[in-house]
Amino acid sequence: MVGVDAMRNIWIAVAAALLLAACSREPLVVATADLEPKVRVVSTAGAGTEVTLVLFRDLLATYDLLPGERLTAAPDGGTPVVMTPGVDGSAWLRRRAYVATLPEVGPRQDVVITFERPQDGEVLEIVARVPGEVRVTRPEAGDERTLNEPFTVVWDTLPGDQVEFRFDVAACDGLDVEQLEDLRTEAGFAALPLTDGTLGLANLTFSAPDDATRCAADLLVGRAWDGGDILVDEAFGALRGQSRTVRVSRVLPLSFVPETVLPTVDIAPKVRVVSVAGVGTEVTVVLSRAGLPLVAPYELAVGERLTATPDGGAPVLLLPATDLSTPLQPDAYRAWLPELAPGERLTIALERVGDDAAPATVVTIPEGVALTAPAPDARLTFGEAFEVVWEAVADDLERRYVIEACAGLEADEFEDVRVGRGYPIVFSGEDGTLELTFTRPGEAESCALDLQVGRVGDDIVLDPAFRELAGASRVVRVEAPLPLAFEPATEP
Repeated sequence: MVGVDAMRNIWIAVAAALLLAACSREPLVVATADLEPKVRVVSTAGAGTEVTLVLFRDLLATYDLLPGERLTAAPDGGTPVVMTPGVDGSAWLRRRAYVATLPEVGPRQDVVITFERPQDGEVLEIVARVPGEVRVTRPEAGDERTLNEPFTVVWDTLPGDQVEFRFDVAACDGLDVEQLEDLRTEAGFAALPLTDGTLGLANLTFSAPDDATRCAADLLVGRAWDGGDILVDEAFGALRGQSRTVRVSRVLPLSFVPETVLPTVDIAPKVRVVSVAGVGTEVTVVLSRAGLPLVAPYELAVGERLTATPDGGAPVLLLPATDLSTPLQPDAYRAWLPELAPGERLTIALERVGDDAAPATVVTIPEGVALTAPAPDARLTFGEAFEVVWEAVADDLERRYVIEACAGLEADEFEDVRVGRGYPIVFSGEDGTLELTFTRPGEAESCALDLQVGRVGDDIVLDPAFRELAGASRVVRVEAPLPLAFEPATEP
């Protein structure tokens, strides 16, 4: 999306050569061993599966099917669909290709491309496997971002895999028909290079002409596997680079508008600080728009940042994340600091250009509570009640599960369990006892987790530049995470 004009200039000479070559389209007989396929399969949840095949016959030129030859694509074991002439719209050089649209092929399922060459008695197959899911946590569908300015995309990390980004432009006010069509073409290119999935975040820019006043576009974030997951019949030549399979788990409709900066007085931050003994201190801030809590959080503009500084320590930068303390999971900023003991303080600062900063929101860590039951490392049974005991206190407490592992679950299933059962719950500390039950997640063989029970404090002194402190702001002290193991009931 960056450097569109520069890329056009780079490729202009190559495009001219291709145009000359395209003037003569006499059918050519090319041996299968001299055909190098570029394969692209994109499975989009709820939409379908786009299959694109470019057959290269030399470095730049592509191959046209001869009479009688046929390409088909099908889900493994499904009904074949004939691939028809089209264009590979994923790259700057829009090559002639053969394309087909299939029903949605699920994650880790195969697409089979068949090449029939009756004159040689050949029926060749290319098998491409769709990657697993990718869970994008930021932005959310319907969010608004700034035209021609970087914004952050956050996903659950994908060890060993890559991430691809594209935009599908629906409309753009202020542009004429030709400008809009050019923007749609350019935005549809897969951003290169691919992003390392282990990073968990990336900055993107939706670039549009200066005439644009408001644009609507779908962001497609895909988990990408390279050619190593595409099996090509050995009769073909080499598989071309940039062959890949992609899984888009969710289409994110976004709006892009000219830059606007929200005054600090119109921000009501939600502040959450959790200090865990022996682990560290998690600081999460949601910059809520006053009057619209958690509906449309403010994203920091270029030159703005949030930091958290313990007394006597160095400032730590809060990075884009999501607030996992609520099922709404709004956009947030998060940092991990060393453990802060009860009574210790930290200062959260919003740094902004000019005199609209908010440098001094001060948080003080409360006392914790000690659990006396169950015993650490207790082995418990899925679905059976167990008792949590502590010395009764007048304050509210917060409990949450930090799930480390669940044997027998796929990675996607485990992630759903880890997040879905990790939301904190506030309850009264006056009783000194609480009965809990941890139900079995799916077909899990066992689960290992930490039960965290902490005292809830409200000692958050908000910088006066802000409008107000958003609801659900709190500071929590957990004295000791309680490791537990859960297993299915033993058969009699």
